[in-house]
Amino acid sequence: MRKVIGILLLGSILLLAACGSNEKSQETTNDTMTLQLDEKKIVADKNDIFTVTGKTIPNASVSIGDVSVDADKKGKFELMHVYEGDKSYKIVASKKGLGDKSTTIHVTQPVAVKDAQQKAENETKEKAQQEIEAKAKPNAAKISFAMLQKDPDKYARTAYYIKGQVAEVINDGPTIYLKVNMTQESGTWKDLVTVIYTGTTDAQKGDIIEVYGTIYGTYAYDGPNGATITMPGITASLIRVVK
Repeated sequence: MRKVIGILLLGSILLLAACGSNEKSQETTNDTMTLQLDEKKIVADKNDIFTVTGKTIPNASVSIGDVSVDADKKGKFELMHVYEGDKSYKIVASKKGLGDKSTTIHVTQPVAVKDAQQKAENETKEKAQQEIEAKAKPNAAKISFAMLQKDPDKYARTAYYIKGQVAEVINDGPTIYLKVNMTQESGTWKDLVTVIYTGTTDAQKGDIIEVYGTIYGTYAYDGPNGATITMPGITASLIRVVK
């Protein structure tokens, strides 16, 4: 009799253990990754930081690139990241043993901050341009074409000014190359230099232009027969068409 009771008790224990194991397995199987954001269009603050909030499964990791946080026991999270420009960012929720869940947000700057930064950039460019113009003509008076041709690299990054006639215009994507004769003598123009300009200009072959910028140094390019041709180069920050 005791033996029968013992067998029944053992069977009950094993059955309970099996049921517990099945229940635990069922819980794990039903646990799926979720990711819900409070906002998908986010504006960064004045310090160029933006915050993403939302909900996922408890203790999951939520990340933007290399920056991540763990959700709390209720699955809520708050993730902060540095604003890197108006663009979309990928948010990923993950947890060991489960597949990742991802979505995207779009982040912008406040209009006031953007306007202030643009204004500061414009002021900086304008100040730099004014400094170049203030130094360019005095330096041009000191550095003749003969000096420049002899050793262009000696004067590299020096503010400089030329007034000359365009001999050729070469468009190469965002950069424009102008071959310019910078010396007028007896009604003709001579002394060829290459003007390098990133931007747009209305200058055409035959136009008289003023160029403010800095001396590039030696500009080299391949000639028609494969030979390397060198001449002084001028990096332009401003081009004015005179006529």
